[in-house]
Amino acid sequence: MVRSTPDRRACVTRPWRATYTPALRVSAGEVVTPGRVDDDYPGWQWVVSQQGLGGWIPVDLLDGDRITGDFDTTELTVMTGERVTILTTRAGWHWCRAENGQEGWVPADCLSRYSVSR
Repeated sequence: MVRSTPDRRACVTRPWRATYTPALRVSAGEVVTPGRVDDDYPGWQWVVSQQGLGGWIPVDLLDGDRITGDFDTTELTVMTGERVTILTTRAGWHWCRAENGQEGWVPADCLSRYSVSR
């Protein structure tokens, strides 16, 4: 079993509930309809897929109406006090894995990093 490094562990300091279901999953080269830029979380833009499903993606993954990299908009519902492992970070959000194995995006301002003593 692979153990996470201490600097990638975080504690949930403010609960977050997934707001958009089902999640939008887009692939590089896919054409979407771009919408508004997020006022609350700079660096994110609303897009709608050819199938009519919408979601927020990082603006740097959008070249006109074409997606430049694969992306999954799944959000992770977390409660205060839960511990998660941060797997990647984009524009003020962290892709996290909860202790139950579920993964998704959580706003960075909902988490506090901590160290694990060995």
